[in-house]
Amino acid sequence: MARQPRVPKAAMVEAAPAEPDLLDNAPPPRETTRLFGHAEPVSRLAAAFEKTPPQAILLEGPRGIGKATLAFRLARALLSTVPGEALPADLASDPEGRTARQVAAGTHPGLMHLTRPYDEKAKRFKGDLTVDVVRRIVPFLGSTSADGGWRVVIVDAVDDMNINAANALLKALEEPPKRTIFILVAHIAGRVLPTIRSRCRSIRLRPLTDAEMRRALATMNEDPSLAEAGEGSLRRALILAAAGADLVHQTRRLLARTAIRDVRHHHQLAELAAQRKDDQFATVVDLVLDAMANRVREGAARLPLAALDAYAQAYLDAVADSRRVDVFNLDRKEVVLALCDRLAAADRAAANAA
Repeated sequence: MARQPRVPKAAMVEAAPAEPDLLDNAPPPRETTRLFGHAEPVSRLAAAFEKTPPQAILLEGPRGIGKATLAFRLARALLSTVPGEALPADLASDPEGRTARQVAAGTHPGLMHLTRPYDEKAKRFKGDLTVDVVRRIVPFLGSTSADGGWRVVIVDAVDDMNINAANALLKALEEPPKRTIFILVAHIAGRVLPTIRSRCRSIRLRPLTDAEMRRALATMNEDPSLAEAGEGSLRRALILAAAGADLVHQTRRLLARTAIRDVRHHHQLAELAAQRKDDQFATVVDLVLDAMANRVREGAARLPLAALDAYAQAYLDAVADSRRVDVFNLDRKEVVLALCDRLAAADRAAANAA
């Protein structure tokens, strides 16, 4: 479940923006000192600062795998070192030290964190990371860094920027001051302007393994059995954990190829989704979409295009219907029954074409 926005006090607005997309059952990345997985990217990042430090780093990969957590981990490591001191190979820093406390509170003078701004009038986060937010980089870089240390700008996420914001960032990237590093987080690599990409050292992060997911969930006191359902994204697993492991496992069983053939299972799933408890409808719909996407991935090498198109069309219809539910106050049970019918029909088409 998404957490209510953490809106800073007026005196701290520049240093600690309200953060979108936080979860109730996980700390924000700026407060997270433990990173699960990504040993190879961490090693590459540490090595990158041994000779000629990069001026900008682009952390790419699917949502919820730890990119922002790694960005803050690197920021803490840089802000904890003095000029000439090598970074630790694992980018670790004292989790109880002054730098870690300042980063967590959003008060470190050497760190700027840019993200989608919170709209006080609309009481929600804006859809874009706006140019006004990005322009704050100029006065930040114009100030003197503390003790000659690093200045770090984290942009999370760079693919949230509109074109004006992207152009403003591009100007800042052209001639940054010495000992300045931009750490850009990107969920969808294709949305990053080529001109921005060309000025960055790209580090690709992969989804977590099942073992890493299980370890992370256990550490966070969540059910490790949700590792597979998380599909390599710890964020996704935590969202499912908030909905309840029993609901997730039951829904996944009812969506299996053999189970979805039985119309009685359609009705069981519709009954689950119709319950208002913790918005189970959204969880069920997400798992239906996952089932469709997984079938496409599994059949990509063996199914004809027509069969894959059937799943793709079912997926698009499911997304459209789920968006109409609140707008038109549609019956949730009927929507889920329709989704199940589409998935079962796509399964039949795939079986006949195989």
